[in-house]
Amino acid sequence: MTCRWGFLMHAKQPRLAALALGLVALFASADVHAQRRMDEAAYNQAVQGLSAAEPDARIAAVEAIAHGGWRFRRQAAPHLRRLIRHDPDWRVRASSGRAIGRLSLREAVPDLVRALRDTQVDVRIVAAAALWRLPDAAAVPALLDLLNDADPTARQWGALALGVTGDTRATAALLGLLDDTAPAVRLDALRSLARIADPAAQERLVAFIVDVNRAEDERLEAVNALASLRGPEKMNALIRLLDDANANIRLHVVNALGQVGDALVIPTLRRRRSAESVPAVRTAVDEAIAAIEERARERAAEAAAAGN
Repeated sequence: MTCRWGFLMHAKQPRLAALALGLVALFASADVHAQRRMDEAAYNQAVQGLSAAEPDARIAAVEAIAHGGWRFRRQAAPHLRRLIRHDPDWRVRASSGRAIGRLSLREAVPDLVRALRDTQVDVRIVAAAALWRLPDAAAVPALLDLLNDADPTARQWGALALGVTGDTRATAALLGLLDDTAPAVRLDALRSLARIADPAAQERLVAFIVDVNRAEDERLEAVNALASLRGPEKMNALIRLLDDANANIRLHVVNALGQVGDALVIPTLRRRRSAESVPAVRTAVDEAIAAIEERARERAAEAAAAGN
């Protein structure tokens, strides 16, 4: 996994899954110990660099604060907010957005929302990625607009950021992305629908799963999304999918039922096992039934303990 934020500074072509993985990796791998290494003198020097005439010097100062200035993050917030809003160089604005996300500066969410409409796509992508790190319902309208961006990576990060908000206002727009031209956008739309878990997505997800013209990995991701929906209605939909002609779909559905099903689905699973010709699916049915029965025993024990 070699992509990093700095890749945005020079890339001119649309950035899809590789860039997304790089952004996630950087956010997830922030080194807390390294962030404590900047002392006050070094921080003050970096703040001075934020006003340098050369954009590269401002970028270097922002990156120094982002990677070493965790203890000074509150003091740095006004400077970074100013830069993402007003710096004339898009590279500085993008660098400031990365720093805001890395330092978890929630007070800068309004500035990130504004940056979603930046004229430079790299800044829009960075802002969406930072909002993925700092989910906020106030960002939902602007993120919904981002789903119409001409750049597929911007749409992809808009979808990801909407998913972590858990806001059902995004359901219809994410379902619309299931017909996006970019596979990575479609996959992350499905993952975000799973996060939001809105039962209103069920009908469209089922139609997607049974569509044999869809890519198999996307159909499998749609099964995950269906199994994640709130409410009991999804159970009947999953049960009907046990008869799908694709063995991998059946296997995935069985595994999903093993995770979310209750004792009521066990007779259906046993019937599926009797009719099933694929050994791996039969094995998965046995494991799913065992998992459901184990959960039932645990719940019964918990109920008995609560009654004593």
